[in-house]
Amino acid sequence: MDFGIAGKVALVSGGSKGMGRATAEELAREGCNVIVTARGQEAIDETVQAITDAGGTAIGVAGDFTVKADIERIIATGREALGPIEIAVFNVYGPTSGRYEEVTDDALTSAYNDMVLAQHWMTQAVLPDMKAARFGRLVTINSIGSKEVHRDLPLFTANLTRVAAVSFNKTLSAEVGKYGITVNTMGTGGFLTERYSSYMRKQAEARGETYDELTAMQRADVPVGRIGYPEEMAAAVAFLCSARASFITGQFLVVDGGLVRTLW
Repeated sequence: MDFGIAGKVALVSGGSKGMGRATAEELAREGCNVIVTARGQEAIDETVQAITDAGGTAIGVAGDFTVKADIERIIATGREALGPIEIAVFNVYGPTSGRYEEVTDDALTSAYNDMVLAQHWMTQAVLPDMKAARFGRLVTINSIGSKEVHRDLPLFTANLTRVAAVSFNKTLSAEVGKYGITVNTMGTGGFLTERYSSYMRKQAEARGETYDELTAMQRADVPVGRIGYPEEMAAAVAFLCSARASFITGQFLVVDGGLVRTLW
């Protein structure tokens, strides 16, 4: 299937590991010229090398995608090197954990900065390119916690601010659709990434359980009987970034192996 995005410039934040890296590589396979950004230069370089070794085009720009100045610098650098940005995937590390009584004002402010303001700063920076092209794809890698909040895990700030990010995208989609720009959000379940493994190990230790015991319990809740692979999320993101998905906007797409129980 031709996705119709060959030659377009795609920005992927958190693009050096896990779902972000898988997405960067998938978009490159579809012919996009990819800007890979993350905090660690070494992992960025490895991702860029993997893309170029496979025949794709990519550059890497290190920076903190939760800081406005860094976002603006990364996007300006990418635009100068590859051209106007027509695809942007927002993917940053989730807010700090904690139950309500443990949450401070600073933790709430920080979570809102990372989940909502950073998404806003990225959008502000790339929208002019997309409007000029009359084509744009904005995709946020979010969490199923925005649809069915986590109760077993201490994720109060994440549950709260991730929902705000979904509302941001839904509202924005109604304003920019006339320019050929779509805006969608991915609701991720458990995926086999370094981030997931690290978090679950800490939770297992806090519960007095082993990592294998805790993850086995998580898998038991998933109808397909396992957690996901980053490439499976990347495939869904790439489709939403494609010309084929031009009539899909303002949506929250759950990719979780059937874990979420709610109908709507």
